[in-house]
Amino acid sequence: MNPLYRTAHFQCAIGPEEIRHDCFAIVTACDPGDRGCSETTNQQADRGLVADLDRHGWCRFRVVGGSPDFQHQEPGWAVATGSVAEALALGRRWGQAAVFWVDHDALSLVDCNDGKAEALGSWMARTRFNQPMGPWRVVSE
Repeated sequence: MNPLYRTAHFQCAIGPEEIRHDCFAIVTACDPGDRGCSETTNQQADRGLVADLDRHGWCRFRVVGGSPDFQHQEPGWAVATGSVAEALALGRRWGQAAVFWVDHDALSLVDCNDGKAEALGSWMARTRFNQPMGPWRVVSE
C-alpha cells in the first residue's frame, strides 16, 4: 500500500455538526489500482460510485482527500455503509487499495486486500470543514 495514504488530510463543504453518523467510510473511485487516470476517467468513475452508493441507499457527503498541502487531491465520499466489511467490499469493487474508516473521530486506514487496519489518530484533526468546493475538487485558496 502506498505509504502516502497515511499522511492524507481531508476537506469537506459541510460542518461537523451536519454529519449524521458516528461511523463511516471514506471511499474514492479515482485512480484505481494506484494508476493515475485522466480527469475524465476519474469523473466517470466517481459518477459510477455515486450510482452504486445510491443503489444501496447509503447516506453520503463529499470528502476530498489529499496531501497535507492539497497539491494532490482525490475526490471521494464519506459513506455510512454500516460496517467496515461493507466499506472494504465497496473499495474493492472500485479497484481501491484501501479505504479510510472513521469511528467516533478515530481514523483508520484499512487495507482492501487483507482488511488490516492501521490507526491514524483523529479524523477531525486532519479535516477542514466548511470549505468551498467546486463540483469536483476543493476550490484553490
